[in-house]
Amino acid sequence: MELIFKNKPTLPYGHNDRGKFIPAEKGRRAIFVPSFGVLEKEEVEYLTEAAQEQEDTRLRKGRVSRQKEQLEQVTEAVRHAPNGRRAELARKIAQGGE
Repeated sequence: MELIFKNKPTLPYGHNDRGKFIPAEKGRRAIFVPSFGVLEKEEVEYLTEAAQEQEDTRLRKGRVSRQKEQLEQVTEAVRHAPNGRRAELARKIAQGGE
């Protein structure tokens, strides 16, 4: 028995591929390539492969951004502050006092 679909579901911008979503795995971020019918399947596959390669190079670098380092330092300072003084210290750091 063979199924024949005569009416394809209409997509907003054409009748090609819907897009692709790859969930996060092995430290990678989730990848979403929306198409809505504009891109063909090969184009969507190419874009997802390129995004996966970018994520792999990001993970290989293993570098921590300067902003993340600074946030970690602020968090540590606030955590080691005595109880009742944490909010005050956080405000002081946020205003550039320390």
